[in-house]
Amino acid sequence: MHILRLSLLLLLWAIPVNARQITGTVTGPDGSPVSGATVFVHHTTLVTESGPDGSFTLPAPPQYAFEVAAAADGLAPFGVRATRTDHTDLALQLGAAVDPAGSSPDATLLDEFKITAFSYTRFSSDIVIENPDALRITKDAGMGTLDVQSAGPFAFSNPALGYRMVIHGLRLGGNAVAYGWSGWAYFESMTPEKSKDEKTWASNRETTFEGSRRHFLASLMAGEMKKQEWAAWFVGGPGAAEDHSPILEAGLKSVYGDPQPILFEDDRPGVGRVDWAGWLRIKYFGDGGDSRWPKFIGRFWPVSDLSEVLASEMHVSFVELPAFQAFVDATGVLLPSDALATRELGYWTFHRLADTLPYDWMPE
Repeated sequence: MHILRLSLLLLLWAIPVNARQITGTVTGPDGSPVSGATVFVHHTTLVTESGPDGSFTLPAPPQYAFEVAAAADGLAPFGVRATRTDHTDLALQLGAAVDPAGSSPDATLLDEFKITAFSYTRFSSDIVIENPDALRITKDAGMGTLDVQSAGPFAFSNPALGYRMVIHGLRLGGNAVAYGWSGWAYFESMTPEKSKDEKTWASNRETTFEGSRRHFLASLMAGEMKKQEWAAWFVGGPGAAEDHSPILEAGLKSVYGDPQPILFEDDRPGVGRVDWAGWLRIKYFGDGGDSRWPKFIGRFWPVSDLSEVLASEMHVSFVELPAFQAFVDATGVLLPSDALATRELGYWTFHRLADTLPYDWMPE
């Protein structure tokens, strides 16, 4: 991890930091300024409030591209994309709020949501949901799907990682094979109560990062796939274990031709293009393993035969890039774009809220 940290820092230092401050104005549906709106860089700890004239100023995150969002009571949240070269005079116009149908969930549905969003992760046992009544949960027993929406902001605290997470416009859905969630989110750092809290949080955050998708992408960008003990192959789909087409960046040999690259140059500083058609099988050989992973994988794949396959392949993910192209920066964050997001199967599938870290957090 120390080598990766140094490489990430060197890459970040090489990026021109033009976006020292993000500026803009928040207005309501009628175009009038909104005072006291919460304004934040999505998925970071960078948050402020709009002034009496609706204006705001925020520090920029380390990523080249990011999303800036605003939310206020009684109005629908709204966000826009920004970059280091286009980050001032942003116009955030909030919409009229539309409350999702339904009422507060009963105990059974709330337990199912907790299992889906938080269970089988390293540091989820002490999570506290602050406002469960904001959730609207429906289940289709025949299809095995769960749909969750929030009426207003949804908030929970994670004492193991030292963060409180607030999500505006939460939407979570899917079935036992793959769930996903969306919404405008920001993090607040918790206040330590004990002298050792800061040290514990730092250790737990590094453990959460280890073996994650962001760790994989940061290793790819730093040219340290082999040093960070990642391997990857082109495969036909989930569960496949073909070895004839490893990717070039993993430093693996192929007996059926030359390995093919997945990372290509982009004309933006500090940004890479990941590009492939179909599926990748990704395996992590590092020391970030957890003895509970077999049970965790079993949650994703209740079908017994496929569950057995994945349980025997510890620390394996299967990743599909439906649009054949995405963009990533040196910190391992996928940049916002119009392209479809990557679809992941394996132990990254659910993007569980319990082990979500802010994008402006970096390994120390």
